[in-house]
Amino acid sequence: MRSHAVAVLLCLSILVSAPSVLATESQANAADDVQSMDVRYVVDRLPEQVGRVQVTAVVDVPDRVSDLSVRTPTNTTVLSADGLASTGNRWRWDGSSDTVSVTYTVPVGLRTAYGQRTADTAEWALVVRREVALHARWRWQTGPDPGWNETMAVAAGQRGVGGETAVFVGPHETITRTTPDGTVRLVVPDAATLEPDTVAVLDTIGDAQRSTTIGDTHDAVTVIATPNSLAVGGYTPSNGAPVALVNAGERVGVPTNVWVHEYRHTRQTYHTSAGMAWLEEGSADYYAARMTYQQGRIDYDRYRRRVTTDRYRDADLTRPSTWSSPDVQYDKGTRVVAALDVHIRQATDGERTFATVLRRLSRSDEQVTLSLFAETVSAVAGRDLDAFVRQAVTGPAPPVPADPDGDGVSTHAERERGTDPYRATMADGRADHTATRVDDAMRRQSDEDTGRAATDRVGVAGGPEAGADRSAPGRSDVPPVPLWLAVLAVWLVLAGVLWRDRPR
Repeated sequence: MRSHAVAVLLCLSILVSAPSVLATESQANAADDVQSMDVRYVVDRLPEQVGRVQVTAVVDVPDRVSDLSVRTPTNTTVLSADGLASTGNRWRWDGSSDTVSVTYTVPVGLRTAYGQRTADTAEWALVVRREVALHARWRWQTGPDPGWNETMAVAAGQRGVGGETAVFVGPHETITRTTPDGTVRLVVPDAATLEPDTVAVLDTIGDAQRSTTIGDTHDAVTVIATPNSLAVGGYTPSNGAPVALVNAGERVGVPTNVWVHEYRHTRQTYHTSAGMAWLEEGSADYYAARMTYQQGRIDYDRYRRRVTTDRYRDADLTRPSTWSSPDVQYDKGTRVVAALDVHIRQATDGERTFATVLRRLSRSDEQVTLSLFAETVSAVAGRDLDAFVRQAVTGPAPPVPADPDGDGVSTHAERERGTDPYRATMADGRADHTATRVDDAMRRQSDEDTGRAATDRVGVAGGPEAGADRSAPGRSDVPPVPLWLAVLAVWLVLAGVLWRDRPR
């Protein structure tokens, strides 16, 4: 009977302690959940090797990561590695340290459809993350994927500015403006001649920041005015990230205001299929024209000409391989978005706009296809626009109604009165003062609770940002024993003890 009592006490202690053990393990897992693989690319210039930069990639490896291997970019020369062992074409974590690094040199000079965007010269270097990023694979033991969070920095002793997706190394001036919506940091290299003055640039970006209601906001956005010798236009290394590049010669008082266009890309968080990539550029260009007009930098006629352009009007936006020019997505894309915006406004008496569509797409985890896009436009408009949307995107571009708010007052008349042609009132515009939000109505709309691409201002979006083939092929850990299984085991032990000690 003594063994019986001991067994019972043992089982009871297991049952009592099991919840606390599981709770402790759960708390440990919760702590692990906040750990991620943080990667820093520290860029250093090599004056003796113009055209190449030195990069030290430092990776913090969380405890729950069980295996990690990386591959350096093409045409790199590895100088040293710490905590990594070569396996031929890759470098594998040896498990000896929770911080590893690899130093290598890499060529700089990214080109897009519209020319060269980055460079390394004898005086300065402009580098984007995709040029230097490691390709990584990893396994982890518990919790969600630890992720691969990359940032860029300038090497100690060098003058420069680092951002999440780009760095400039060399002499420069940084002008900062803090607004209620966040900080805008304008970086002007000494090698760049800024066409507009800094106040105008900060004003137009700040107004765009205040007027944008879609996508994630950022505490700070860095805009680098690239030297005039690089390609015209602009480039955002990764949509949704708070870094943009704009050629210093770009003006603000034009319908294709690149400063605003690139800012819009920093707020784009939806992900498109190849056939819907045009939406990223078409919507950014449309809102660049709208916001520049709202800011009073262009008149209505210039705005109207931009959003009603006939250029490439018959192109199929879903088939980039058939386009005669990469400009198709900007020109026809702008007109399609402008037409859909007006149709939605008129269908909902101004209660909803195309920005509502973008917000819904941004909140969805689904990839944006033509079907999802048409379905979302219809849901926002409150009527079936599926056929209209498909025809607009794949066939001839639709007309853009001349009276956006449908109040019967011409846009010219509304502008003379100082009212907003995109917002109707019962008094035909006498009291509809210009909205401070270009994206949508100022009040929170009732539908609000319903349910990373390289982007070239004058180039072609290339889908997810090149730079890391992130994969997490299954977990190698053994999952913890469920509570019910522990209880069952205890019950079996008890039954065995009672059976053994039964009266004979």
